[in-house]
Amino acid sequence: MTDDPVRTDTELESEREASAASQPPQPEIKKSAALPAMPKPEAAPAAPSWLVHRIKSISLRYKIAGTLIIILSLAVASLGVVTFARQNAILRNEMKSRAATLAHQLANAGKEGLLTKQEMPVFSTITDILNRDDVVYAMVLDKGGRVFAHSDLSRKGSVPGEASDKAALKAEGLLFQETLFNDDAVLDVTMPIMLKAMNLKLGVARVGLSQRTLNESIGRQKAIYLWVALGFLAGGLLVSFGLARMITKPLDSLAEGIKVVGRGDLRRLVAVRSDDEIGNLTNAFNNMILNLREKLLMEKYLSQSTVASIKEHRDVAQLKLGGERKYVTALFSDARGFTSLAEKMSPEDVVRLMNVYLNLQAQVIHQFGGTIDKFVGDEVMAIFEGRGNEINAVRAAVEIQSYSKELNAARAAAGEKTISIGIGLNSGEVVMGNMGSEDHMDYTVIGDNINIAARMCGIAQPGQVLASKAIADPIGGDATMLDMHPVMVKGKDQPIGVAEVVTVKGGSRRYMRKSTDATASYTLEGFSDETYTAYIKNISPAGCLLMVDSPVGIGSKLNLALNLLALDNMTVRATVYHARKHERAYYIGLCFEELDEEARHRIIQWTHQVNSEIVEGLLL
Repeated sequence: MTDDPVRTDTELESEREASAASQPPQPEIKKSAALPAMPKPEAAPAAPSWLVHRIKSISLRYKIAGTLIIILSLAVASLGVVTFARQNAILRNEMKSRAATLAHQLANAGKEGLLTKQEMPVFSTITDILNRDDVVYAMVLDKGGRVFAHSDLSRKGSVPGEASDKAALKAEGLLFQETLFNDDAVLDVTMPIMLKAMNLKLGVARVGLSQRTLNESIGRQKAIYLWVALGFLAGGLLVSFGLARMITKPLDSLAEGIKVVGRGDLRRLVAVRSDDEIGNLTNAFNNMILNLREKLLMEKYLSQSTVASIKEHRDVAQLKLGGERKYVTALFSDARGFTSLAEKMSPEDVVRLMNVYLNLQAQVIHQFGGTIDKFVGDEVMAIFEGRGNEINAVRAAVEIQSYSKELNAARAAAGEKTISIGIGLNSGEVVMGNMGSEDHMDYTVIGDNINIAARMCGIAQPGQVLASKAIADPIGGDATMLDMHPVMVKGKDQPIGVAEVVTVKGGSRRYMRKSTDATASYTLEGFSDETYTAYIKNISPAGCLLMVDSPVGIGSKLNLALNLLALDNMTVRATVYHARKHERAYYIGLCFEELDEEARHRIIQWTHQVNSEIVEGLLL
């Protein structure tokens, strides 16, 4: 019997080798000579891969908020363009209407002045027009283009020669022009002065209105609209992020729930915070968890062979009574003196005590590839299917006794009840299949070889493993066995050869290990000022497996503080037994040193503790 604290239980399972099967080469397709080669269509230019990747990597919350902001910005910008275009047109039409009225007034006065050669009445009208704030000039030109009257007296008699002046002289009707006057934008309006009776053009009347007031008014309106738009955008930004958070928060909870389920934890449900589609999705996810939980709980009441048979024969028509011959190794274990012990205990205490020892046996049997066929009170029936598994059954039996011995010592030190186990083994052909009735069946094994294994268990003493010659012969030198006198068993005419298993190669361990995700901290010997954080992956009284961020050399000494309330957060001294890197983490196996008896017993009790309760209603 060996005590290897790290070689078997502490090491991680071997990484699966990635086998990337290469694609077979595609056969070359030859073009037919009778058909012309078709030109390949030009592929549409793809977006840069980095841009696509960048967009895909953006959080959904920001995508929703950004989309809403873009839509709101386009809506505000479009409304602003339409509004200002319309407002600008209205103001300019009003300005043109006012300018046309002034030009018509000046043309009436200019007609009389040109006919009578009197400029004073015309100048008086010009003076009245100049009293308006937006009028910058007014003039009357004769038909030769000479200034007859002007708001600037120095311009009288001059002949303007600008392009706008020439266009004004040629005007046959009301003419609007945009020009500059003293570097200011001006709306120039021209009205021909006509003698309608003779259809004679006497000259033109021109009035210039400054556009500065108009532009300033439009600028003020734009500034006001800009601030209002910024206010809307700021409010829209808050609403967008609030809405995006309201949408994505349930999705975040759902994603966290999926991660929890991915780790195999079916105890938690996701809180439903809405009645919309996301709420329906969350309800569906919770129902899936409940269904999975029910399925797993139901599987706990079935043997592994029964579950495997159901998965293999999903068609109900294939599930029928009957079986087939198979070679198996049967393991029977039974608690010694259990009846007298149960008479002194309450039923609840009996159940709790038996669950500890039944859980111990089940874990060992599963670890060595066996399946639990059934629990019958304090008895366990397990099957190791196929030839060559005899040695695994023997190893499981020896390890069960090893674990039970240490557990009994720890429980006895704490003043608690203990149980001793006797184990019997036998190999041979049996019938495995569905037994029972049409309404209720069980997938199990029957046969004479099963009965012999049960008889071996019946004569085994507490702490003893008895195997028939059918097992002793195949395993050969892989185990040390002590031959015993043949025994007569019920139903047999001849005695059966029996051997006691003493030791076995490849096992067994002395202590059972328990998987956990508890945290720990450690310091290297000689560097007590530097503390490192680690995660405990499994632990036993002999050592533990740690996951750390930085490498630690084999043989290193360290002080390990266990963050486990059940163990009173004890601190132990340990030596690194092995180290391995897996992905980005480092896994180191530790051997505990100088562990006192009380601490050892406390760890043993904790590693064998049965988690029998499932917490309901935990919400993420």
